[in-house]
Amino acid sequence: MLKQIRRVLLTTALIAGGVVASATMAPAQGNAPSVLHLSVGPEGKAAQRMTVLECHPAGGAHKFAQKACDDLERVQGDFRQMNVNLARACTMEYAPVTATLEGTWRGNQVNYTKTYPNSCVLQNETGVVFDI
Repeated sequence: MLKQIRRVLLTTALIAGGVVASATMAPAQGNAPSVLHLSVGPEGKAAQRMTVLECHPAGGAHKFAQKACDDLERVQGDFRQMNVNLARACTMEYAPVTATLEGTWRGNQVNYTKTYPNSCVLQNETGVVFDI
């Protein structure tokens, strides 16, 4: 009888230990860190401004990392879906700029690019994300 109790306890401990080990080895995708490379530049030319934004937790070289991460969280990392719509007027000047975001968002590869009519429109729609 004592031998059976020991065997059950040992088996239970091994199973529980395996569950804990597998849970700590691979973080859930929802908690995976995000590392994004952001760039902005004239359409069709090399980027003039670049930075790295880290989210979950917020960090990297981005000067508004926490706010940028919060804004991207609302659109699950796809800045093309953003519409911050800052209430400032932009001129009708056509000086296209291209914004690019590449890296990982919560464990998934992301690569988004969008061209805006000018940098004012870019900032109106994406807020601080591309304020780099």
